[in-house]
Amino acid sequence: MDISQTRILIKGGKVVNEDVSFVSDVYIENGKIAEIGPNLEVPDGVRVIDATDKLVMPGGIDTHTHMELAFMGTRAVDDFYIGTKVTPLTGRHCV
Repeated sequence: MDISQTRILIKGGKVVNEDVSFVSDVYIENGKIAEIGPNLEVPDGVRVIDATDKLVMPGGIDTHTHMELAFMGTRAVDDFYIGTKVTPLTGRHCV
């Protein structure tokens, strides 16, 4: 697997935690946050995402989802079966 697929640097975003927010970098390795801090030095070949003027919420949960929602002639991809099955596995949605 390519290093850029397993290591990601989210650079210069406003990191928001439950008690504080600050501009910082977030380095992710193998799907886990390895380090948070300003101007992090990381290995060459790391995928870099510019988060300037964006919020970065490590471990954040998307509490607003649409399942089976009809909208302008389309329908949301997730149905209630898939949406409720995936939620406990990913921790990314509240149902």
